[in-house]
Amino acid sequence: MKKNLILGLGNSILSDDAVGLFIVRRAQELLSDLKEHVDFKENHSGGFDLLYDINGYNRLLVVDSIVTRKSKPGTCLTFTIEDFEHLTQLNPVNSHSLNLPTTIKTGKKCGYKMPEDFIILGIESADVTTLSEQLTASVNACVDNVVKRIRKEILLWIELDSTVH
Repeated sequence: MKKNLILGLGNSILSDDAVGLFIVRRAQELLSDLKEHVDFKENHSGGFDLLYDINGYNRLLVVDSIVTRKSKPGTCLTFTIEDFEHLTQLNPVNSHSLNLPTTIKTGKKCGYKMPEDFIILGIESADVTTLSEQLTASVNACVDNVVKRIRKEILLWIELDSTVH
């Protein structure tokens, strides 16, 4: 198993909600030269299922849609896990899912090896409710730029790994 994971989240039939999935697929295609250093995965369900996807990795980069209405659709916003820590205090568990910080804490308590380094790329989305397998034009236009950003992160991870050895 590699140390690094790029994980796309989303629902493939809810327009821009699928942007994380689209980006991870495109990254896997365009970054094949880096595949010995990183795994690419998709998760369509979230919650407890994330435990199995992220178990055993040192580093995790998550790509998902976000709706803040403060940025133009297609804007890539960068977060850390700490940016969402407050969510563990608000309804951390329901019958359908867990939020990411609660998933990480639950995994650690259950003995899973959870990543220590996190980057979350939230792609400002225009439409996450329409049944469609297509992204809106403004969100689709950002895909290759986000893949370039992912490449930079992977190269940084490789550099960090080379200085440790």
